[in-house]
Amino acid sequence: MRERLAAMSVFAQVVEAKSFSAAATRLGLSKSLVSREVSALEQALSVKLLNRSTRKLSLTEAGAVYHEHCLRIVQEAEFAERRVTQTQTELAGLIRITCVQAFALRHLMPALAEFQTRYPEIRIRLSCSNRTIDLGKEGYDIGVRASLSPDPGLVARQLAVNRKLLCASPAYLAQRGTPRRLEELAGHEGVLFPPLAPKGAWGFSRDGHTHHVPVNARFETDDMDAAHAAVLAGLGLGVLPAYVAAADLRLGRLVQLLRDCQVLPEIGIQMVYLPNRTLPLRVRTLIDFLVQRFETAPWEAG
Repeated sequence: MRERLAAMSVFAQVVEAKSFSAAATRLGLSKSLVSREVSALEQALSVKLLNRSTRKLSLTEAGAVYHEHCLRIVQEAEFAERRVTQTQTELAGLIRITCVQAFALRHLMPALAEFQTRYPEIRIRLSCSNRTIDLGKEGYDIGVRASLSPDPGLVARQLAVNRKLLCASPAYLAQRGTPRRLEELAGHEGVLFPPLAPKGAWGFSRDGHTHHVPVNARFETDDMDAAHAAVLAGLGLGVLPAYVAAADLRLGRLVQLLRDCQVLPEIGIQMVYLPNRTLPLRVRTLIDFLVQRFETAPWEAG
């Protein structure tokens, strides 16, 4: 098909220039090659397109019909090429992003709002989902995920370390007491968010040793915002990402517990995208913007 399109372009140039020599000059080809291209086209179509004489060229009836279509097809091909080039090199067009909801609402949305203020010709389509999405199959340019090990078929860049904190509301602690040691957790109610409690247990690291504490789950949910709301409501202790809990800790609505322990596993906030060397400029610009924006995690400030 590519060879046929090239031959059609040569034929259109010959008709416009009204000679093989002039067309060859325009195309930067030899006269003999231009002549062979047109002859091969006639042979493939089994029809004569040009009347040739020593003085001039003229279109046959079939050639006139074919030339009309050639012009339209060649022009469309050239237009398509220009448009594709523009989408790769202009700061305009659509970027499709998927992100876990809790992070999107608190931190990605303000970043995207700033980005679109800078680049008003870029449109964003954001999907907030906690499920693992196949970027290629579902047509997304960028994914933002909290992940231990991103898909090896994707390029991954870490946006931030995702610290997790053991928290409780002041009301819960006033009623049930404040645990000071890991061993005291067994006597407390827990809010269970399974992705942060593999096999129903919280993991902690203290003094170089790893500890697993089964969660006495009074409330369980598969949604991080629901888990956050349950801890705020005093339903029990809960492990929450720092990016979720930070504002409530500053305002005193939550209290961080067992500060001498590190909550496991350490899960990074990753930005992932397909390994495409020709990423559109708009996508590359957003990737660099987000890496710079989250170089210092805003929820860790103060």
